Amino acid sequence: MRLKLRTKTALLITSLVLVLVGVTGGWQYRSLSSEYIELMREQQQALTDSAAADLDYKLGIHLSALARAARELGAQGFADPAAQQRFLRDQDLRTMFDNAALATPDGAIVAINPPAERPSSIADRDYFRRVRDTGQPTISAPLLTRSARQPAVIMAVPVDGTDGRLAGVLGAALNLQRANVLGDLSRATVGRGGHYVIVTRGPSPQIVMHPDANLLLKPASALASGDGIGKDVATHASIPAAGWELRLVVPAAIAYAPLEQVRRNLLLQMLWLGLGCALLVWVGTTWVMRPLEALSGAIRTLRRSPDSQVGLDVVANDERGDLAREFDALMAELREQRLEMAAVTDASPVGLFRCDSEGRMTYVNDEYLAIHGLARKDAAAGWLTLVREEIRETVRQEWARLANSATPVAVTRRLHRRDGTRVLVALRSRPVLAADGRVLGHVGTVTDITERTRAEQALRTLTAIFDMTTDYIVQLDAKGRLIYMNPAARLRTGLALDAPIEQFSVADFNPPETMERLATEIVPTAVRAGIWVGESMVWDARREAFPASHMVIAHRDKHGKVEYFSGLMRDISAAKAAERALRDSEHRLRMVTDHLPALISYLDRDLRFRFVNKAHQDWFGIPTEQLLGMGLWKFYGEEAWAEMEPHLRAALAGRQVTYERRLKTPGGRRDVQATVVPERDEHGEVIGLYTLDSDITAHHEAEEALQESEARLRTVADALPMRVAYIDAEERYRFNNLAYERGFGLSREQIQGHTVQELLGEPDYLALQPHIRAALAGETVTFQSEVARSDSYYCYEAQYIPQPAVNDETIVGFHAVITDITRQKLEEKRLVTLAQVDPLTGLANRSGFEARLDEAMERARGAGALMALMYLDIDGFKKINDQFGHQVGDELLRGFAGRLSQALRSGDVRARLGGDEFTVIMEGLPGADAAISVASGLIDAMQQPFDLEERTILVRTSIGVAFYQGGDATAAALVRQADEMLYQAKGAGRNNYQVASHPVGGHRA
Repeated sequence: MRLKLRTKTALLITSLVLVLVGVTGGWQYRSLSSEYIELMREQQQALTDSAAADLDYKLGIHLSALARAARELGAQGFADPAAQQRFLRDQDLRTMFDNAALATPDGAIVAINPPAERPSSIADRDYFRRVRDTGQPTISAPLLTRSARQPAVIMAVPVDGTDGRLAGVLGAALNLQRANVLGDLSRATVGRGGHYVIVTRGPSPQIVMHPDANLLLKPASALASGDGIGKDVATHASIPAAGWELRLVVPAAIAYAPLEQVRRNLLLQMLWLGLGCALLVWVGTTWVMRPLEALSGAIRTLRRSPDSQVGLDVVANDERGDLAREFDALMAELREQRLEMAAVTDASPVGLFRCDSEGRMTYVNDEYLAIHGLARKDAAAGWLTLVREEIRETVRQEWARLANSATPVAVTRRLHRRDGTRVLVALRSRPVLAADGRVLGHVGTVTDITERTRAEQALRTLTAIFDMTTDYIVQLDAKGRLIYMNPAARLRTGLALDAPIEQFSVADFNPPETMERLATEIVPTAVRAGIWVGESMVWDARREAFPASHMVIAHRDKHGKVEYFSGLMRDISAAKAAERALRDSEHRLRMVTDHLPALISYLDRDLRFRFVNKAHQDWFGIPTEQLLGMGLWKFYGEEAWAEMEPHLRAALAGRQVTYERRLKTPGGRRDVQATVVPERDEHGEVIGLYTLDSDITAHHEAEEALQESEARLRTVADALPMRVAYIDAEERYRFNNLAYERGFGLSREQIQGHTVQELLGEPDYLALQPHIRAALAGETVTFQSEVARSDSYYCYEAQYIPQPAVNDETIVGFHAVITDITRQKLEEKRLVTLAQVDPLTGLANRSGFEARLDEAMERARGAGALMALMYLDIDGFKKINDQFGHQVGDELLRGFAGRLSQALRSGDVRARLGGDEFTVIMEGLPGADAAISVASGLIDAMQQPFDLEERTILVRTSIGVAFYQGGDATAAALVRQADEMLYQAKGAGRNNYQVASHPVGGHRA
């Protein structure tokens, strides 16, 4: 909102008066407030001191009464509990205290009044220990009673016996929630809202008394604290008898209510004073400012209509008259300058305008209207009607933004005038700025640049074409001096793009023979006909001549005189070279085709010869010249034509065709492979056929010989008992004999073409894959493969023989020869079994034991499992053998072996190493205890009598036990440890077993 000068003056004076009055009133209010608060605090402190002295006196009376009762109790004695209870009952302590109790020096309560459940001891109470230790009366800190869990204060005094020593402690309690000397004070009020509070002193003060019972015994920090206006007023006084502090608290709302009332009255008085002052100042200022109001009205009138007549008081003899006279003279000068400027701008050949900050035209000259085709009444915003309707609003908003900007504007705008013509205008403007930097509008010019733009655009287009073309364009004046050369021509002639060219003439770029043609042929023809077209030689940057396609145009002025020449040249070196290359290529092609041992020809769509090579003459004895134009059906005859025609028709349909046929030539029969390739035009239509007939007679004869050789090879291979196959580098079967088919139960067609993996399956293929890879790498491989089932056993020996290529550089496959060696393998196994079995007992012999021990240790080593080796012999066997003979000894060995087998698991290995020495291999033991249990069982089993040839013989056995659970230990080390344990058993009296404490090469078993 805009304020007038008289309003601003009234507000300023009123504000100054209010500030002065406010500062004075504020100072008076602060002084009054300080005196009031000081007086109030002094009165409240006096009241607090009086109340504290009164409470201290009353607490002293209570302590005195309690001390008197203690003296009486001490004089009567402290031995009879019943008497003590009666004493407490008869005393008048209940009038002053809520209860009383008597305790022994060790803290045990012996009497209490009124009677109640007695706590076992008060020895842990601070007040009791102070009385006992100091012998002086004391008042406790606030606490919760143990019986009723009520907040209370305990007064305690010592009770001295007749001998002067401490006989006990007399205590009395004041319940902080009942009517007593403390409870009455908590319910007392001061004024309209003040109250008393008692807190203990010390590092952690507690609330002893408070009107709010919930705050009793709480830390004093729970109370609101602070000082100053707006906070509760609190005064303090000490209570010496108890070591407490009495506080009188008056709420801030009550304490400072008189001050608040004074402050409100002061503000109301200042408000009325300000309103009255503002009204008086406004009336006076209005009367004084009347001449300025008249001058302001005149200025507004002249701004709206500069030619208007206004009445000013130019005769007044004061400052107002001086201002009016100066303003009237200024307006006269401005009217003269405006008329001069209007005359200048109306005569300007450029459109001039001025617009306000919103983009509306406030002034335009006649040229501006003529450029836009507008009447003066449409000058304000009529130019917008010349903009296309779909973008009109966007253009208006953008122009308004530019008109309100402090930056100069330079835009080009296309307008559609109302008479249907289109113009392109260039607008340039600069901002008109106020003294405060505010944009008042823009002034600028508008120029019609339609024709100039068209000419510049045409020139730019032509120049761009000249600059971008790869042709060489030059212009020369009538005397042959160079006036223009495009970049392509500069690059070819070695001139820099920015090098001056005025010093060059046509002779600097053309060899003498071209200069002679220019003088005698090219220039006269161009002058006569206006243009010359032909070929010439031109120098490049190294002054080497190259052929160019050349056009020369003669340009004439309006009088018909030749003004300058334009030359357009194109390098045709590549085209000339291509022509030579084409001729050379045709010659080479003729040389190649004429020396190829094949028939090469080209046929048109009518299947007539258009090109034939010399081989036609060599094969058929007919000169090539006679074949050109001859139809194919006539050349080969009806029988051959009937075979060829379908293939040729297919080629004419767009397919490339290859087929074989047999020719009869004067030199004899020829087998040929014919290839027919269609030739297409740019539309994809077949316009002719290329044919190539290759002699494959020798190839056919070789194939027939190869087939005969393969047949002989198959006959031999099918007669062999072993399986024979050939597998290529892709692991596919390409040959197999009859034995291979019988072995797999498949026909030859079901085998050949399939991969080894497809034929054998994934598991069997993975087992053979390393051998196949080795064979394809060039290595001859021989290996055996066993197939064991529950009801059958087979063993094969396979040999893979790599097949190198003809050049021996790569392996193209391998031959597989597989022989059934099942019988030989079974015989080997039988012999091995016989070699590892003890013929007397049927157990494994030493050889069999060593083989199985190695296998067992390998399994234990891989799985980390525990195994045991037992070493046994028959105690006193030599004596029995000598006494009863070898036959009885053998029977005893067989009986011993039988009992050994019965006492062991079916999977345990039992062996006789020789004589009476036996071993047992136990695998997969859960722990050493399992082997120890078996050893103990063997001791017991062997103690039973053996019935041999009508004799009963008693024998005993000794056993050594060793363990193995992985590690680097050998079989010999394990046997050695078991043997050592056996000898320890014999040394221990025989007929027992001894166990190794650690596995061989490991930790404790």
